[in-house]
Amino acid sequence: MKKVFILFLLLFGILFYTLRFYTLEGTSMNYGLIEGDYVLTYRLFNTIERGDLLVMKHPEDPKGRLYIKRCAALPGDRFFQKERSFYLQIAGDSEHTQKLAEAHDLEVVETKDGYFIKDPYMKYYGVVHNWRLKVPYELTYMPLTAVQEEHYLMLGDYRDNSADSRFFGAVPRDWIFSKVIYIFKRPRTWEMLINIKEADEEK
Repeated sequence: MKKVFILFLLLFGILFYTLRFYTLEGTSMNYGLIEGDYVLTYRLFNTIERGDLLVMKHPEDPKGRLYIKRCAALPGDRFFQKERSFYLQIAGDSEHTQKLAEAHDLEVVETKDGYFIKDPYMKYYGVVHNWRLKVPYELTYMPLTAVQEEHYLMLGDYRDNSADSRFFGAVPRDWIFSKVIYIFKRPRTWEMLINIKEADEEK
């Protein structure tokens, strides 16, 4: 009996260390994730891929809270933003980016710096814009930038109301704590969705 109890404690400790539940707060991941949804995350992950939902430290939050954002670019990727649209060049390889876009029916644009996929995450993850919102300059424009080693560009899915890498730059690997592996969504009703908050309140 004692061995079973010790084994149970050991298993509980492992699960407690590796898995975490978080409740979503705020509007930055609307509408795929909304305030009150729960996510299950895993801490012992080895790789980060484009599109992953990650729990990260926010460098400008005085309360030290953790935030959930989507990985939009990996080390070596190049990106820019213009008129709220996000443009991505995979691993800095223009030709590969063009072929990937054409193979998956993604919009690709040619610039003087090569080919870039326009808004690559809108097709798969429900990234949205609210054109009625007046947004700060940081949310409309970013210059052409390459993501440095061991850093990850993190963006909210609700692109017009998210405090993310457009304000504080790509996030170093040690600021990322866990990866979302399952989402528990609140039941949606039409009334709830049409009355959802469109912007976070000033704090």
